[in-house]
Amino acid sequence: MTASGTPKFTWRGEVIGPVAAIAAVLGTLVLGFYAAMCAAGFAPDLHPGYAVPSHLRRGTDLPPPPASYWVILCAPPLTIALLGGAAMLFAGRVRWIAFVGALTFLVGYLPFAVLVVSLDIGGFAPT
Repeated sequence: MTASGTPKFTWRGEVIGPVAAIAAVLGTLVLGFYAAMCAAGFAPDLHPGYAVPSHLRRGTDLPPPPASYWVILCAPPLTIALLGGAAMLFAGRVRWIAFVGALTFLVGYLPFAVLVVSLDIGGFAPT
């Protein structure tokens, strides 16, 4: 048996809820990108030899990047994964919100962080 009549339109359910969800996902993407830019800015400078493209470094032996370089770049996604995992574990009602928030942050953070690391370690040749 079906309910009589059509469902009542509510601004909160049909307009504000979906718009807020879209804004939260897009905002979390932007937050991830901004966190990657900040982490790249705080990362220590590498040896000047890393500025030479990797295919042009003939026989040079460069020191590895310092541990602080990797710690600074890995701290934001590990923090978000830890907080998101804790929220998913302990808070049942916000489990999906925490999952989507952590996932969209990582989608915004990881591509830019990989680009920065590849340019730092592999060198950059604008030719």
